[in-house]
Amino acid sequence: MIKSDYLPSGFLQPLQDYLRQRALPAQDLLHELDACLESPNVPSERFCELLDAVWHAAPVSALGIRLGLATHPGQFGVVGYLVSYCGTLGQALARYYRYQRLLQQGLDSRGELKDGVLYMRWTQAVAKTPLATEFSIAVFVSLCQALIGRAITPVRAGLPFARPANADVYQALLGCPVEFDRPAIELAIPEYLLALPISGKDPYLLGLLEKQAQALLNQLPQLETSAAGASFQRVQDQIVESMKNGDVSAAAVASALNYSLRTFYRELRSAGYSYRGLLAHTRHTLARQYLADPALAQTDVALLLGYSEQSSFIRAFRSWTGMTPGEYRSHLARKAGQTAG
Repeated sequence: MIKSDYLPSGFLQPLQDYLRQRALPAQDLLHELDACLESPNVPSERFCELLDAVWHAAPVSALGIRLGLATHPGQFGVVGYLVSYCGTLGQALARYYRYQRLLQQGLDSRGELKDGVLYMRWTQAVAKTPLATEFSIAVFVSLCQALIGRAITPVRAGLPFARPANADVYQALLGCPVEFDRPAIELAIPEYLLALPISGKDPYLLGLLEKQAQALLNQLPQLETSAAGASFQRVQDQIVESMKNGDVSAAAVASALNYSLRTFYRELRSAGYSYRGLLAHTRHTLARQYLADPALAQTDVALLLGYSEQSSFIRAFRSWTGMTPGEYRSHLARKAGQTAG
Protein backbone atom coordinates (compact mmCIF):
# COMPACT_ATOMS: atom_id res chain seq x y z
CA MET A 1 0.00 0.00 0.00
CA ILE A 2 1.36 3.43 -0.96
CA LYS A 3 1.36 5.64 2.14
CA SER A 4 2.68 8.70 0.35
CA ASP A 5 3.24 9.51 -3.27
CA TYR A 6 4.86 12.42 -5.09
CA LEU A 7 4.84 14.05 -8.50
CA PRO A 8 7.39 16.42 -10.05
CA SER A 9 6.34 19.90 -8.96
CA GLY A 10 6.91 21.09 -12.54
CA PHE A 11 3.48 19.64 -13.32
CA LEU A 12 2.04 22.57 -11.36
CA GLN A 13 3.42 25.13 -13.82
CA PRO A 14 0.61 24.67 -16.39
CA LEU A 15 -1.93 25.20 -13.58
CA GLN A 16 -0.26 28.45 -12.62
CA ASP A 17 0.05 29.58 -16.24
CA TYR A 18 -3.63 28.78 -16.86
CA LEU A 19 -4.77 30.97 -13.96
CA ARG A 20 -2.51 33.86 -14.93
CA GLN A 21 -3.28 33.80 -18.64
CA ARG A 22 -6.99 34.06 -17.88
CA ALA A 23 -6.48 36.68 -15.17
CA LEU A 24 -8.68 34.69 -12.81
CA PRO A 25 -9.24 36.11 -9.31
CA ALA A 26 -7.29 33.38 -7.53
CA GLN A 27 -4.37 35.10 -5.79
CA ASP A 28 -4.38 32.77 -2.78
CA LEU A 29 -4.26 29.75 -5.10
CA LEU A 30 -1.42 31.32 -7.10
CA HIS A 31 0.54 31.86 -3.90
CA GLU A 32 0.01 28.21 -2.96
CA LEU A 33 1.27 27.12 -6.37
CA ASP A 34 4.31 29.40 -6.01
CA ALA A 35 5.14 27.82 -2.66
CA CYS A 36 4.80 24.26 -4.01
CA LEU A 37 7.01 25.06 -7.02
CA GLU A 38 9.86 25.88 -4.62
CA SER A 39 10.23 22.15 -3.91
CA PRO A 40 11.30 19.52 -6.47
CA ASN A 41 8.22 17.38 -5.76
CA VAL A 42 4.66 17.80 -4.60
CA PRO A 43 2.60 15.16 -2.75
CA SER A 44 0.19 13.52 -5.18
CA GLU A 45 -2.76 14.20 -2.89
CA ARG A 46 -1.83 17.88 -2.78
CA PHE A 47 -1.52 17.97 -6.56
CA CYS A 48 -5.05 16.57 -6.86
CA GLU A 49 -6.35 19.20 -4.43
CA LEU A 50 -4.70 22.01 -6.39
CA LEU A 51 -5.98 20.64 -9.69
CA ASP A 52 -9.47 20.54 -8.22
CA ALA A 53 -9.07 24.11 -6.95
CA VAL A 54 -8.14 25.30 -10.45
CA TRP A 55 -11.24 23.60 -11.84
CA HIS A 56 -13.42 25.38 -9.27
CA ALA A 57 -11.81 28.68 -10.32
CA ALA A 58 -12.60 27.91 -13.98
CA PRO A 59 -14.94 24.90 -14.38
CA VAL A 60 -14.44 23.96 -18.04
CA SER A 61 -14.85 20.59 -19.72
CA ALA A 62 -11.84 18.22 -19.78
CA LEU A 63 -9.68 20.69 -17.87
CA GLY A 64 -7.17 17.99 -16.96
CA ILE A 65 -6.67 17.22 -20.66
CA ARG A 66 -6.20 20.89 -21.51
CA LEU A 67 -3.64 21.40 -18.74
CA GLY A 68 -1.77 18.19 -19.47
CA LEU A 69 -1.36 19.06 -23.13
CA ALA A 70 0.33 22.32 -22.06
CA THR A 71 3.24 20.52 -20.34
CA HIS A 72 6.76 20.02 -21.70
CA PRO A 73 9.50 17.45 -20.93
CA GLY A 74 11.37 19.71 -18.49
CA GLN A 75 8.37 19.57 -16.17
CA PHE A 76 8.73 15.79 -15.81
CA GLY A 77 11.76 16.28 -13.56
CA VAL A 78 14.69 13.92 -14.13
CA VAL A 79 12.60 11.48 -16.19
CA GLY A 80 11.89 14.21 -18.74
CA TYR A 81 15.55 15.11 -18.80
CA LEU A 82 16.52 11.47 -19.43
CA VAL A 83 14.11 10.79 -22.26
CA SER A 84 14.89 14.07 -24.03
CA TYR A 85 18.43 12.87 -24.77
CA CYS A 86 17.47 9.45 -26.17
CA GLY A 87 17.82 8.63 -29.88
CA THR A 88 14.27 7.60 -30.76
CA LEU A 89 10.83 7.67 -29.21
CA GLY A 90 11.06 3.91 -28.68
CA GLN A 91 14.28 4.30 -26.67
CA ALA A 92 12.69 7.13 -24.71
CA LEU A 93 9.63 5.07 -23.81
CA ALA A 94 11.84 2.16 -22.74
CA ARG A 95 13.55 4.50 -20.28
CA TYR A 96 10.21 5.93 -19.26
CA TYR A 97 9.05 2.47 -18.20
CA ARG A 98 12.34 1.80 -16.44
CA TYR A 99 12.17 5.00 -14.42
CA GLN A 100 8.40 5.37 -14.09
CA ARG A 101 8.48 5.19 -10.28
CA LEU A 102 10.64 8.31 -10.25
CA LEU A 103 7.57 10.12 -11.56
CA GLN A 104 5.20 8.55 -9.05
CA GLN A 105 5.99 5.79 -6.62
CA GLY A 106 2.43 4.56 -7.03
CA LEU A 107 2.56 4.53 -10.84
CA ASP A 108 2.23 1.11 -12.47
CA SER A 109 2.30 1.02 -16.26
CA ARG A 110 2.51 -1.65 -18.94
CA GLY A 111 3.01 -1.64 -22.67
CA GLU A 112 2.39 -4.27 -25.35
CA LEU A 113 3.07 -4.25 -29.09
CA LYS A 114 0.42 -5.99 -31.18
CA ASP A 115 -0.48 -5.73 -34.86
CA GLY A 116 1.45 -2.50 -35.42
CA VAL A 117 0.07 -0.73 -32.34
CA LEU A 118 1.62 -0.02 -28.93
CA TYR A 119 -1.05 -0.53 -26.28
CA MET A 120 -0.30 1.18 -22.95
CA ARG A 121 -2.21 1.14 -19.71
CA TRP A 122 -1.39 2.48 -16.29
CA THR A 123 -2.86 3.03 -12.84
CA GLN A 124 -2.02 5.61 -10.17
CA ALA A 125 -2.34 4.56 -6.55
CA VAL A 126 -2.90 8.08 -5.23
CA ALA A 127 -3.40 10.55 -8.10
CA LYS A 128 -6.54 8.83 -9.37
CA THR A 129 -9.23 11.51 -9.37
CA PRO A 130 -10.94 12.06 -12.76
CA LEU A 131 -9.05 15.33 -13.26
CA ALA A 132 -5.72 13.70 -12.35
CA THR A 133 -6.27 10.80 -14.74
CA GLU A 134 -7.22 13.23 -17.50
CA PHE A 135 -4.02 15.14 -16.80
CA SER A 136 -1.97 11.94 -16.78
CA ILE A 137 -3.00 10.73 -20.21
CA ALA A 138 -2.58 14.22 -21.68
CA VAL A 139 0.92 14.75 -20.27
CA PHE A 140 1.99 11.46 -21.81
CA VAL A 141 0.68 12.51 -25.23
CA SER A 142 2.33 15.90 -24.79
CA LEU A 143 5.66 14.28 -23.85
CA CYS A 144 5.66 12.06 -26.95
CA GLN A 145 4.79 15.01 -29.20
CA ALA A 146 7.51 17.20 -27.72
CA LEU A 147 10.16 14.51 -28.08
CA ILE A 148 9.58 13.86 -31.79
CA GLY A 149 8.60 17.45 -32.62
CA ARG A 150 5.29 16.63 -34.28
CA ALA A 151 1.67 15.97 -33.39
CA ILE A 152 0.67 12.37 -32.88
CA THR A 153 -2.73 10.84 -33.52
CA PRO A 154 -3.43 8.06 -31.01
CA VAL A 155 -5.42 5.05 -32.16
CA ARG A 156 -7.64 5.20 -29.07
CA ALA A 157 -7.68 6.32 -25.44
CA GLY A 158 -9.44 5.12 -22.30
CA LEU A 159 -10.20 6.78 -18.98
CA PRO A 160 -11.26 5.14 -15.69
CA PHE A 161 -14.36 7.19 -14.89
CA ALA A 162 -17.96 7.42 -16.05
CA ARG A 163 -18.69 8.87 -19.46
CA PRO A 164 -19.33 12.62 -19.06
CA ALA A 165 -22.11 14.46 -20.86
CA ASN A 166 -19.56 16.35 -22.97
CA ALA A 167 -17.51 13.30 -24.06
CA ASP A 168 -16.98 14.72 -27.55
CA VAL A 169 -14.63 17.33 -26.09
CA TYR A 170 -12.22 14.59 -25.03
CA GLN A 171 -12.08 13.13 -28.53
CA ALA A 172 -11.52 16.58 -30.02
CA LEU A 173 -8.65 17.37 -27.66
CA LEU A 174 -6.87 13.99 -27.89
CA GLY A 175 -7.63 13.48 -31.58
CA CYS A 176 -8.90 9.92 -31.21
CA PRO A 177 -11.87 7.90 -29.95
CA VAL A 178 -12.07 7.93 -26.13
CA GLU A 179 -13.70 5.20 -24.07
CA PHE A 180 -14.81 5.63 -20.46
CA ASP A 181 -15.37 3.36 -17.46
CA ARG A 182 -12.11 1.59 -18.28
CA PRO A 183 -10.20 -0.36 -15.55
CA ALA A 184 -7.10 1.79 -16.11
CA ILE A 185 -5.80 4.77 -18.07
CA GLU A 186 -5.27 3.49 -21.61
CA LEU A 187 -3.56 4.84 -24.69
CA ALA A 188 -2.75 3.19 -28.02
CA ILE A 189 -0.36 4.73 -30.57
CA PRO A 190 0.93 3.50 -33.95
CA GLU A 191 4.10 1.41 -33.67
CA TYR A 192 5.89 3.34 -36.43
CA LEU A 193 6.13 6.38 -34.13
CA LEU A 194 8.66 4.48 -31.99
CA ALA A 195 11.27 4.70 -34.74
CA LEU A 196 11.03 8.49 -35.07
CA PRO A 197 14.15 10.38 -33.96
CA ILE A 198 14.43 12.79 -31.04
CA SER A 199 16.10 16.03 -32.05
CA GLY A 200 17.76 16.54 -28.67
CA LYS A 201 19.64 13.22 -28.80
CA ASP A 202 22.83 13.52 -26.73
CA PRO A 203 24.43 10.29 -25.47
CA TYR A 204 26.97 12.27 -23.46
CA LEU A 205 24.42 14.16 -21.39
CA LEU A 206 22.27 11.05 -21.08
CA GLY A 207 25.20 9.15 -19.62
CA LEU A 208 25.95 11.97 -17.21
CA LEU A 209 22.70 11.44 -15.36
CA GLU A 210 23.61 7.91 -14.39
CA LYS A 211 27.39 8.11 -14.12
CA GLN A 212 28.69 11.60 -13.46
CA ALA A 213 26.94 12.20 -10.15
CA GLN A 214 28.56 9.19 -8.52
CA ALA A 215 31.91 9.97 -10.10
CA LEU A 216 31.79 13.52 -8.75
CA LEU A 217 30.73 12.32 -5.33
CA ASN A 218 33.90 10.22 -5.21
CA GLN A 219 35.87 13.48 -5.39
CA LEU A 220 34.45 14.65 -2.06
CA PRO A 221 36.86 14.64 0.91
CA GLN A 222 37.52 11.15 2.24
CA LEU A 223 35.73 10.37 5.48
CA GLU A 224 37.09 8.64 8.53
CA THR A 225 36.58 4.87 8.59
CA SER A 226 34.45 5.01 11.70
CA ALA A 227 30.82 3.95 12.05
CA ALA A 228 29.84 7.62 11.96
CA GLY A 229 31.89 8.15 8.81
CA ALA A 230 30.34 5.13 7.12
CA SER A 231 26.86 6.36 8.06
CA PHE A 232 27.69 9.80 6.66
CA GLN A 233 28.82 8.21 3.39
CA ARG A 234 25.61 6.13 3.12
CA VAL A 235 23.47 9.22 3.58
CA GLN A 236 25.52 11.21 1.10
CA ASP A 237 25.36 8.45 -1.48
CA GLN A 238 21.58 8.28 -1.07
CA ILE A 239 21.26 12.05 -1.47
CA VAL A 240 23.00 11.82 -4.84
CA GLU A 241 20.80 8.88 -5.83
CA SER A 242 17.69 10.80 -4.76
CA MET A 243 18.73 13.75 -6.92
CA LYS A 244 17.91 11.57 -9.93
CA ASN A 245 14.20 11.64 -9.10
CA GLY A 246 14.12 15.19 -7.81
CA ASP A 247 13.11 14.35 -4.22
CA VAL A 248 15.93 15.06 -1.78
CA SER A 249 13.69 15.68 1.22
CA ALA A 250 14.82 14.17 4.51
CA ALA A 251 11.70 11.98 4.47
CA ALA A 252 12.56 10.53 1.03
CA VAL A 253 16.21 9.87 1.90
CA ALA A 254 15.31 8.35 5.27
CA SER A 255 12.75 6.07 3.64
CA ALA A 256 15.24 4.92 1.00
CA LEU A 257 17.66 4.02 3.81
CA ASN A 258 14.89 2.17 5.71
CA TYR A 259 14.85 4.66 8.59
CA SER A 260 11.89 6.34 10.17
CA LEU A 261 12.28 10.11 9.90
CA ARG A 262 12.66 10.41 13.68
CA THR A 263 15.40 7.77 13.82
CA PHE A 264 17.13 9.30 10.81
CA TYR A 265 17.37 12.69 12.48
CA ARG A 266 18.54 11.11 15.73
CA GLU A 267 21.30 9.14 14.00
CA LEU A 268 22.56 12.25 12.21
CA ARG A 269 22.56 14.31 15.40
CA SER A 270 24.49 11.64 17.29
CA ALA A 271 27.14 11.70 14.54
CA GLY A 272 27.34 15.51 14.72
CA TYR A 273 25.54 16.28 11.47
CA SER A 274 22.33 18.01 10.38
CA TYR A 275 20.47 16.90 7.28
CA ARG A 276 20.09 20.43 5.96
CA GLY A 277 23.82 21.03 6.29
CA LEU A 278 24.70 17.70 4.69
CA LEU A 279 22.35 18.30 1.75
CA ALA A 280 23.73 21.81 1.22
CA HIS A 281 27.33 20.55 1.38
CA THR A 282 26.64 17.82 -1.18
CA ARG A 283 24.78 20.14 -3.54
CA HIS A 284 27.40 22.85 -3.20
CA THR A 285 30.27 20.48 -4.00
CA LEU A 286 28.51 18.91 -6.96
CA ALA A 287 27.32 22.30 -8.26
CA ARG A 288 30.89 23.58 -8.51
CA GLN A 289 31.91 20.44 -10.39
CA TYR A 290 28.95 20.59 -12.76
CA LEU A 291 29.41 24.30 -13.49
CA ALA A 292 33.02 23.62 -14.44
CA ASP A 293 31.73 21.43 -17.29
CA PRO A 294 30.83 23.72 -20.25
CA ALA A 295 28.74 20.93 -21.79
CA LEU A 296 26.11 21.39 -19.10
CA ALA A 297 23.66 24.28 -19.32
CA GLN A 298 22.77 26.02 -16.08
CA THR A 299 19.26 24.57 -16.28
CA ASP A 300 20.78 21.08 -16.60
CA VAL A 301 22.84 21.66 -13.46
CA ALA A 302 19.73 22.67 -11.53
CA LEU A 303 17.94 19.47 -12.60
CA LEU A 304 20.94 17.27 -11.77
CA LEU A 305 20.94 18.71 -8.25
CA GLY A 306 17.23 18.00 -7.75
CA TYR A 307 15.84 21.51 -8.25
CA SER A 308 12.64 21.81 -10.29
CA GLU A 309 13.12 25.56 -10.73
CA GLN A 310 16.35 27.26 -11.79
CA SER A 311 15.55 30.25 -9.58
CA SER A 312 15.77 28.06 -6.46
CA PHE A 313 19.18 26.81 -7.56
CA ILE A 314 20.44 30.35 -8.22
CA ARG A 315 19.36 31.51 -4.75
CA ALA A 316 21.00 28.52 -3.07
CA PHE A 317 24.26 28.90 -5.01
CA ARG A 318 24.45 32.60 -4.15
CA SER A 319 24.02 31.75 -0.46
CA TRP A 320 26.94 29.27 -0.68
CA THR A 321 29.39 31.36 -2.70
CA GLY A 322 28.17 34.95 -2.83
CA MET A 323 27.93 34.58 -6.63
CA THR A 324 25.27 33.46 -9.05
CA PRO A 325 26.08 30.33 -11.11
CA GLY A 326 26.66 32.57 -14.13
CA GLU A 327 29.11 34.75 -12.19
CA TYR A 328 30.89 31.64 -10.94
CA ARG A 329 31.35 30.39 -14.50
CA SER A 330 32.71 33.79 -15.51
CA HIS A 331 35.11 33.57 -12.57
CA LEU A 332 36.31 30.14 -13.77
CA ALA A 333 36.77 31.49 -17.31
CA ARG A 334 38.88 34.40 -16.04
CA LYS A 335 41.05 32.05 -14.01
CA ALA A 336 41.52 29.79 -17.02
CA GLY A 337 42.49 32.80 -19.15
CA GLN A 338 45.03 33.97 -16.57
CA THR A 339 46.55 30.50 -16.37
CA ALA A 340 46.77 30.28 -20.16
CA GLY A 341 48.41 33.71 -20.26
